[in-house]
Amino acid sequence: MTVISDGKAQELRLRDYDQASLNGQHLSAVREFIRTNDRDLLLPFDERAVIDAKGKAHSLETDPNELHRIAAQGDEIFHEIYRLVLTGA
Repeated sequence: MTVISDGKAQELRLRDYDQASLNGQHLSAVREFIRTNDRDLLLPFDERAVIDAKGKAHSLETDPNELHRIAAQGDEIFHEIYRLVLTGA
């Protein structure tokens, strides 16, 4: 699953359903943040992390500048986010 952590988007295998659910909520909030620039969408994820299958914690990225930088780099996750926003999916 794609996780946005430490200034980059990366594919990780997460520990369990709860971790995947938290990460999915974060990705959804990031998608909406990129569309609206509403910082409040990221607040529930401040100082939160997801745990990968090996037990390592990955802090969820909430820095607006980092998220915009990642988006501007054209990482694949943001291409998908933009596609969903544009098509209304």
